[in-house]
Amino acid sequence: MAEQATPENVTPEQFFEQLLPAGFAAQKEAGAAVPQDFSMQYHVTGDGGGDWHVTIKDGVMSTKKGTDAAVLTFTLAINDFLDAILSRNGAAPALLLPASRPGRPDNSGRAKTLKGTISQELSREGADPFKVDMSFNGAATPRTVLKMKLADFIAMQEGKLNGQEAFMTGRLRIEGDMAFMMQVAALTA
Repeated sequence: MAEQATPENVTPEQFFEQLLPAGFAAQKEAGAAVPQDFSMQYHVTGDGGGDWHVTIKDGVMSTKKGTDAAVLTFTLAINDFLDAILSRNGAAPALLLPASRPGRPDNSGRAKTLKGTISQELSREGADPFKVDMSFNGAATPRTVLKMKLADFIAMQEGKLNGQEAFMTGRLRIEGDMAFMMQVAALTA
């Protein structure tokens, strides 16, 4: 019997092999809009990191260690990864998992048409910025850098902060290709 992960000691392997598929199945069972066919690649850099490929086919999620072509690729350091999955240092799982909110449609089909990379640099109190690169369909360009406070970003992901308002008030700064950023933002609108 596999050792059950506890919040304090979860490893990337346990997250991708046990927790992520179980969470996806629970979301689907609860009636959330989940992708039917989608792929994600996670590159977790540093000691204890690794590569995991996540596939959703016919509404069922499977994961495997290694790399493969993916619609959306996340690249981040092991400490930022652990902060996100363990909700430490102001981070939250929504930083690495496209969140499903009631009333929000499945926009995975639109994500398949995007090409480019967004780098997120999210400042936080008492810790280094949370950094993650999200590459759509393996394309390095166009490139956009999104900078904001981590708490504001999470509030935006949860629908508690309007992205346009955050931009207009200077809480969200964009460098690089603004048109690409708008395409990505439309996925979570």
